[in-house]
Amino acid sequence: MSLSKHLNPDPDATPTPLPGARAWLGMSAALSAHIPPIAGREDLLVVIEPGAGGGAPACFIRERATIEIDGKYLGIDPRSVDPHDPDAREKYPVTWGLLVHEAAHSQHTRWEFGSGPARVAEAAALLEESRIEAAQLRRRPGDRRWLRAAVTRILLDDIPTTDDPWAAAASAGLVLGRVDAGVIDPDEAEQLRRTVARILRPALLNTLTSIWRDAHQVPDDDTDAMLALGRRWCDALGVDPDTPPPAPQPGQAGQDSTGQAGTGQGSGGSPAGGGALRNAATSVIGAVAIHDAEAAQAAAAAAARAQQRAQQRKAEADQQKRSQDAANAVFDTDASTGGGGGASTNGNPLVRKQPPRPRTRQPSDDERAAARQLARALREAAYREPTDTVTTSVTPPGRLVTRAALAADAQRAAGQIPTSEPWRRTERRRVPQPPIHVGIVADVSPSVKAFAGPIASATWITAQATAWAGGTSATVTFGQYVTAVTRPGQPPEKVRLFDKEGNTQGFPLAVDALDAALSLADPRGGARLLVVVSDGEFTATEITDGQKRLDRLIRAGCGLLWLGPPDSRPLSGAHTTVLGNPADAGRIIARAAATALRNT
Repeated sequence: MSLSKHLNPDPDATPTPLPGARAWLGMSAALSAHIPPIAGREDLLVVIEPGAGGGAPACFIRERATIEIDGKYLGIDPRSVDPHDPDAREKYPVTWGLLVHEAAHSQHTRWEFGSGPARVAEAAALLEESRIEAAQLRRRPGDRRWLRAAVTRILLDDIPTTDDPWAAAASAGLVLGRVDAGVIDPDEAEQLRRTVARILRPALLNTLTSIWRDAHQVPDDDTDAMLALGRRWCDALGVDPDTPPPAPQPGQAGQDSTGQAGTGQGSGGSPAGGGALRNAATSVIGAVAIHDAEAAQAAAAAAARAQQRAQQRKAEADQQKRSQDAANAVFDTDASTGGGGGASTNGNPLVRKQPPRPRTRQPSDDERAAARQLARALREAAYREPTDTVTTSVTPPGRLVTRAALAADAQRAAGQIPTSEPWRRTERRRVPQPPIHVGIVADVSPSVKAFAGPIASATWITAQATAWAGGTSATVTFGQYVTAVTRPGQPPEKVRLFDKEGNTQGFPLAVDALDAALSLADPRGGARLLVVVSDGEFTATEITDGQKRLDRLIRAGCGLLWLGPPDSRPLSGAHTTVLGNPADAGRIIARAAATALRNT
């Protein structure tokens, strides 16, 4: 393909009429709507349909302000995509790359393109390919992805099939020039660079490199500079710039698939060579395609991770709202009012507005001793050691380090500025003790009827110990209803005796309420512990939903302690302990709570 066909400066050129097919007309209208920011101008019309482009994959008809793109490069049925969807461009990156390339011509080819002697004009047109792409990327760096996609599809149409010096120079200008423009990576073009160096020799390749790098700095409207660079190109290759190129012979390399003469004519019209340049260009295309596929795969993986994180954030936000609604429903009820039964509150049938007046008893001496033992364990588990920071300095205070002092004396004796710091001191800083938050979930369903006494005892011991340790606790029961036994910061004075309820439900709701009330899922919430006192005999739905709640708390660093009878079936993730006599409860719970907190 002739490079001059990328841009047609003929004022009498006849553009391709608008497509008759509705799908191609819609695609043309969409690309026309999207071209202004790409080209930096508002007056362009884009026409895309099979056969457009005047024999080239795409061309810009300058005097008509029209960009034409051959629809065969779309690669998909135009009816299958929404051209106004930015994400749909990934389905036709070559077409979008052609659009970007021609948009670059429309903005940056403002000099008298095609003027001057034939060989000079040909060399200047070759230099213009990488010059306009370099200018486009300076203006819009994000277009690199699309220009690379176009290169992998159409580069071989521009690469000569001869291996003479002119063809090697043209290949270098097209490929290595794009390396300096920032479109192609250096390692992707290394094989072609070596091939060109063998044909031209390194010194000549360096000369040509300086020419296209100078071209990248030429202003868009400087015709004289571009023609001067074209003449330098010809002089470097020993080609008479005023002699027209020889006409191609039938079947001679350098013709493109349409039979049009390409740029592959050597200075003497040499016949087709061994194809080393095209083989090297093929390696460039392959390397670009592989790297872009890897980048696309990495981008897709990153997008998938971002989507997953967004879904996790949304799920966490939804869960936080559910937890807050649960806390509002559970802890906003008046537990001190009398009466039995009562209607549900806040629209949640599991929460009673007026639960029955609780039965209580005074804690025993064993329970008080157990609570004190647990309080000590909680304080120890939450304790944070002071941190020691060692600093050195040139002057006191601190401890003098002899070796460092001798080094400083030696530096002064040598006329140097002393850099040794012979004084060392250790600063100990106390770490603020984190607050302690303990949520207690107690089971009052029929399956724990025989275990009601130890449950009541363990609940009081844990809540009272948390208060004595300077922490905050809250207790919620579940069974037929979810009931707030103690609210955050209100430790029970007496042991609450739980009445058997006629069902087993509400465990996830109870956990949600404690989570929001005590910030159990907040990693910044200090030492956090959820204590579940239950036999674990839940319905299938309660097990599934409850496990999700516990898994979320574990991920947030909350400790989990499960207290239950010998035959209990705790959910996974919690430190499990079997409860027995109240006299042993303090020691057992203390050891288990310390383990659970240390493991967070």
